[in-house]
Amino acid sequence: MKIKTLLSALAVGFTICSTAAISEASADELTFAGVGKVNTPWFVRHKQGVMLGAEENNVKGVYKAAPIASHKKQAEIVNDFIKDGVNALLVVPNDAQSLEKPFLAAKKNGITVITHESPKQVNADFDVELIENDKFGILLMDEFVKLSKGKKGTYAIYVGSLTVPAHNLWAKAAIQHQKEKYPQLELIDILPISENRGVSGKTALSLIKKHPDLVGIITLGSEGAPGIGKSLQHKKLKDAITVVGVATPNDTKEYLKEDYVQELILWDPAQAARVQTILAKMIADGRRDEIKPGFSLSEFGAPRFDGNTLIFDDPLIVTKDNVDNYDF
Repeated sequence: MKIKTLLSALAVGFTICSTAAISEASADELTFAGVGKVNTPWFVRHKQGVMLGAEENNVKGVYKAAPIASHKKQAEIVNDFIKDGVNALLVVPNDAQSLEKPFLAAKKNGITVITHESPKQVNADFDVELIENDKFGILLMDEFVKLSKGKKGTYAIYVGSLTVPAHNLWAKAAIQHQKEKYPQLELIDILPISENRGVSGKTALSLIKKHPDLVGIITLGSEGAPGIGKSLQHKKLKDAITVVGVATPNDTKEYLKEDYVQELILWDPAQAARVQTILAKMIADGRRDEIKPGFSLSEFGAPRFDGNTLIFDDPLIVTKDNVDNYDF
């Protein structure tokens, strides 16, 4: 990956970063604030991208995420950054609706709002996606069926919460595709637990016990795959079920290599953060009108526009054979 060496270096330099750093910025320096869903490796990677993007665009970068996935705590963080007078908010929403009022307040204060994983976010200037949501859900289901060798039985889907916009779009597309193409499968439920590693793992064991015909789990939050992998490893349930999901490669490497998790399908959140930063800087420079259909970025290409959402279709498929190629 083009940016992994630099991002690795930045990970050390920016490990300690807080809202207090804003007061140290010079009066004429722009400050861009990143806000993650929860303090997990996925959002550490997003933070690295915000910091790299800030450096590339000659602005000050700060970042904060709550220790637990909570839309209330995230809204508090956003409101605190607004009070601090940052110039841009680069946010991955836990709940799109709960941030509508804070984002409106930001706009009234002249603060640019660029979201990620929240298509058509109300009161955001733009939302950035590195995958096509419907295509991503279909890809997840196709890979799940391929890796489970077309078995007949039940499956479950994990999401971060029932209000995370992107997760539920993927789940909807995957389920619809399953119904149309793979009638041998039957959905048990959509479970809003995949930002909690312990609960993800315990629930997987419970599902295996309760549903003898369980084919596997598609998990769409960053803690689901490592949580399931750890529990299956502890119980020595290798190949008991098929696990496909979204998580950081390093966090799931052990379970991929030992066949407790079969595949990750994802994108690099640091790259998404860099695009968020680029767009915010363009707006700060008075170039908002350039961000329209036909717009292109040299490294990322030309996105498809869907309302205020810019979609760059660039999924990664990570397996035990290539997981060592990624350093996040």
